[in-house]
Amino acid sequence: MVYGNYNKELYDEYGLFAYGGYNGYGLSDFEAELAEILNKNLEYKPENTLKTYSNLYRLKDISCETGDYYTLDEDKVFLGQISDYVVTSVADNVKGYFAGRNKKEEIPADGRLDEAEKYEDGAYDTDNSNGEEEKNQKPSDEELDKELEKDSAGGNPLKALKNLINNGLLSLVCDASEVSEAKIEAADKENYNKEKEDDNSSAARFFKSLLEGEESKELDQDKLLEQAEAGSNTDKLKYIYYAQDVLSSYADSVFNTVHYGLEYLIAGKETEKENLAYIVRRLLVIRTLVNMAYVSTNALFQSKSLATATAIAGFTGIAPLITGIQWLILTILAFEEACIDVTALLEGKKVPLIKSAANFKMKYGEICSVSHSFFKRKGKDYKKADKGAVSSDISYEQYLLLLELLVPKQKLKDRLIDIIQFDLRKRFNQTFEFRDCICATECNISYNIPYAFSYINKNFFSGIKTNNAGRCITASYSYVEGVWK
Repeated sequence: MVYGNYNKELYDEYGLFAYGGYNGYGLSDFEAELAEILNKNLEYKPENTLKTYSNLYRLKDISCETGDYYTLDEDKVFLGQISDYVVTSVADNVKGYFAGRNKKEEIPADGRLDEAEKYEDGAYDTDNSNGEEEKNQKPSDEELDKELEKDSAGGNPLKALKNLINNGLLSLVCDASEVSEAKIEAADKENYNKEKEDDNSSAARFFKSLLEGEESKELDQDKLLEQAEAGSNTDKLKYIYYAQDVLSSYADSVFNTVHYGLEYLIAGKETEKENLAYIVRRLLVIRTLVNMAYVSTNALFQSKSLATATAIAGFTGIAPLITGIQWLILTILAFEEACIDVTALLEGKKVPLIKSAANFKMKYGEICSVSHSFFKRKGKDYKKADKGAVSSDISYEQYLLLLELLVPKQKLKDRLIDIIQFDLRKRFNQTFEFRDCICATECNISYNIPYAFSYINKNFFSGIKTNNAGRCITASYSYVEGVWK
């Protein structure tokens, strides 16, 4: 009966049962309420009755004291309630989400951007090694721009890329002015680190900071899909599926106090904008690597990028440099295609898992004339994501699920608690404290009862002690089955 007085807002919004957790409600209130219910239910004589009642057991001095108890933030309780919430088999659902996907070819990271980086840093401005200064003199920027206007790229892709990323990655794929900048009150806020910024000093250096290193290996789409198909950790998957159902993301039109809850679950940053930027960067990494698998094998892109690279660096006569510039141009093309993909994903559409001639949106001649509006226009043909439809394409929600698999289980739990607590405080009660919500208690109920027939003449039962004796019974209850095992 006491547990029937559960926290209604917590249940209505997040499907979780708990007693108290707000306005100072805690164990003392639980004990008082239980004692009151016990006394009322054990009254031997109802009020205003006309009949004579006898107190058969003569119970009195009833009191209640809590022994062991569990709160909602404890693993066995929180995970237990989420397990009840998640009705179907989580592991099977994850496997089914991504089963039978086509695999892309591995793109070798062989340092081809190094020579392009040297070129952009000015290492090849003049080469006097053979005493032929005029022959190897780099053309001026004006001369190069004029020459590249005739090229199929319509300009210098390296310069165009630097201009493109000048305002940050977020502005490429959405209207950054409309992104929520609200701050999230988090338990471990002091441990958060700012996202490391990409090096925009040159096109080659930008891609090296974006695509090379441990992060790009972790974000390989094939490896993410394999992890999902393997089922990952079952408890982690329960947290993930629960979050998918109760939290919103950038692609959702309906949200609570936290707009980008799923993004916070993955990124754990202090502001909503930082969380979205974190996701966008990783999606651009994933999609650029996916697109490179197609771009690097497309004969037309290969020949045109070689022609552009030759126009840019042919004056040096150094083949590895020209190849490095060519590779950089192909990477720019794959990145711009990724911007189209991510723009479409953020608008709630699905994009192909892998690219082919039939679904690649960028044309080589457009490489130097792109913008957010261009990316948005290019992605308009992609279809809206339908949760019930089986498709070989992938949605923003599914990418978030894959990224959630990379987050440690304890962080998933802590961030879920952060969001629930922050939301309920903002919308219902500022005093709400997740960790004060009581979900299981073991109570020691004490009472006094005299021995039977103690009022009869002592001579008849001289061996029976007639003094009152204290009794105690232990009772337990939990919102989650099996807590007391």
